This record gives sequence, structure tokens and C-alpha cells, in this order.
Amino acid sequence: MSVFLECHQLHKQFDGNPVLDGIDFSLDRGECLVLLGPSGCGKSTLLNIIAGLLAADQGELRCDGEVLDAPAQGFHRPMRDRRFSMVFQDFSLWPHMTVAENVAFGLRVRGAHRSRIREQVEQALARVRMSDFLDRKPEQLSGGQQQRVAIARALAVQPRLLLLDEPLSALDARLREDLKTELGALLQDSGVTSVYVTHDQSEAMTLGDRIALMKGGRIEQIGPPEQVYREPSSCFVAEFLGSSNLLPYQRQANEVAVQGGLRLSLNGQAERLPAQGNCMLRREAVCISQSACCPGDDVIELSAICRQMHFLGDRHEAFAELENGHTLRGIADGPVREGATVRVRFPRNALRFLPD
Repeated sequence: MSVFLECHQLHKQFDGNPVLDGIDFSLDRGECLVLLGPSGCGKSTLLNIIAGLLAADQGELRCDGEVLDAPAQGFHRPMRDRRFSMVFQDFSLWPHMTVAENVAFGLRVRGAHRSRIREQVEQALARVRMSDFLDRKPEQLSGGQQQRVAIARALAVQPRLLLLDEPLSALDARLREDLKTELGALLQDSGVTSVYVTHDQSEAMTLGDRIALMKGGRIEQIGPPEQVYREPSSCFVAEFLGSSNLLPYQRQANEVAVQGGLRLSLNGQAERLPAQGNCMLRREAVCISQSACCPGDDVIELSAICRQMHFLGDRHEAFAELENGHTLRGIADGPVREGATVRVRFPRNALRFLPD
């Protein structure tokens, strides 16, 4: 793959308040990058700068080797000249136009020939399985159908880059789940390079070739979904992506003392750790059971009291209080009565040490 989009030290302020603070990343051709993070972290501002709706204050933005933003040289390429498409969360369909007219709108603005417009519209609607609805008005469509039309309109112009700003957030939970899978297949099939903004971690894990997790105007960690999930670089990443237990630890010689009464030998590796920090333990790695067993050296077992039990449909989630008062969240191997004595087990290698 070749680098297609490059962001170097992008900065942006509003009324003197920094919103983006040194954004660096590159995007390969055909890749989908998901900008993930809580509200106010800067992900939509970054998307708008990429789109050309906003100009950066500092840094440089390039697409396919072409400079789009270079504030130091006083250069900003307007949105209309970038040949990008954007899908918004509110669909933004023209209510007086039919589905076909909505999808054709961008092609007409760009001066495409009538025969090409017809061909591109038909292809785009076929991709999103809306060919039978080309004569309907947006008000005659469901929310999911309207979103498919918005995506078809964006793809019809064959954009260099597809930008999606929380496109599923206005839909109900079941429809979001269905469209998420469809959209992932569509992006992969089309081969279009895309940047997708969301605060939903499930969407990020499903759609992204890579995830850029943002916090306070910075990219906290970027990488493939599984890597970011399994190897978080900070407590923020561990807590935002997935369900984790965080246990404070202190390094002592060649051991670490973990809150909960654990002392772990690191066989000469302790010097690589900060003097103190947190151990991350993913919820799914923790088994909570009323039955006893004889764990091996690679499994840690602790005694605890079940304080809460939740039925989640396909599993039971339990909160178990250890003897020192710390609570671990895990998956129970069956219904457990609150107040019952339980055993908490997890693989030793499931512990990941994070800086303070």
C-alpha cells in the first residue's frame, strides 16, 4: 500500500482554546481509519479540516502528494476542489428530489454527461440495495433507507476520499447494528479510502482497518483494532475501549505488588516497568465461579464475595469483592447468588502493565 493522506502536526484553536494539539497520522490508499473518542476530543474538528470545511492553524495536510493545508505558506485548498465526499449524521437529503435525483446531484454539479450520470446513479444505488426506490422522495423512506441513499450519493461521484461523520448515530440500536455490518462490507468492496468518525467503540472495531483513539485534541493511540484493544498504551485507552479492571501496582525489586494481594515475579523484567502504575485485566479474562479448582502456575485464583450479578443475554456478568475490598468485574460460569463466596480466576498473562 502507498501513503495516501498525511497529517503532520495539525493544530486548531477556537477563541484561544486548543481543540487539536499536534495531530500526526498517515492513511494508506484503500484503508479505513476510524477517529474514535469521547465528545469534545476533537475528532469532528479534525474531520472538518480534512474535508476543507475548516482551515488548520498550524501544520500540514497532504492527499496523494498534493498539499491541501499549509498555514505557514498561507495555503488552504477549499472543499470544492478536494474531490472528497462527506456523509453526515443527519443524512442531508434534498426533500423535494427523488432518490435518483439526490444521488445524481453531485455528478450534475461537477458537469458530468447525462449518460454517465445515469450509469453512476444506477451503480451507486445497486451497491446499497436501493435500486427499487429511485423514484421515491426521502419522506417515503425509513431512516436506514435514507442513510443508504446518502452513502450512495457520496460514492456516486467516485471520491478520492470518503468522510463519514457519525453516519449511524441518528438510527435506532437494532438498525445501527445491521447497517454497521453492511457499511463495513460496502467500504471494503468499493475500495474507497475513508475516514470515519464515531464515539461508538463497536462501530470502530467493526469498520476500522485502524483506530485513532483521541483525547483532549491529541491521538492517544493509533493502530489495528485488535492491537489497540489488547495492547492499550494508557489507562484511558484501556477504559474507553472495552471493559477493564485496573489494579494499581508498585515495583519492588524483581517483583510487582498488585492491589488485591498479588505478588508477581517478573523474572528479570521488572526493571522495564515504571515504579508504579496500573495492571489492566480485561473483563472477559476474569472467570467468577462458585466451584473450586486447582489452578496451575499460569492461572491466578483469588477468594472473593459476589456483590452484583447481571444477566446480559448470552452471559452473566459478576462483580466480585476481594478480601482487601477491591472489586473485580468478570464473567460468571453460571448464575451466582449475591453474597456468595466465589473464586476469581484469570490467566497470569492476561495482566498488562500500564504507566501511571
